[in-house]
Amino acid sequence: MTRHESRSSEADWVLLESCADPLTAQVLAGRLQADGIPAQVRAFEPIPGLEQRAEVHVPRPWLERARESLEAQRPSEEELTALALAAAPKTPGSDGSG
Repeated sequence: MTRHESRSSEADWVLLESCADPLTAQVLAGRLQADGIPAQVRAFEPIPGLEQRAEVHVPRPWLERARESLEAQRPSEEELTALALAAAPKTPGSDGSG
């Protein structure tokens, strides 16, 4: 592969999502790959030991499909509320039994 080909193929990958850490980015990329969507993670650690961030990139032609895939997998506000309420710790007397 020539240097020009390398730059060209690199430019064909576009940012899909920025993540707070590489693990989150790996999970997102894995979910996309499970749907047959090519994805790669680029992690950044400006100074060793400081908080890292990472980005998930997909080929430009796959961008819209990748966005749709992630959106379909995200829970709705109603689902998040139901999960939060179901996981709320019970306090003594909160069930009405004095």
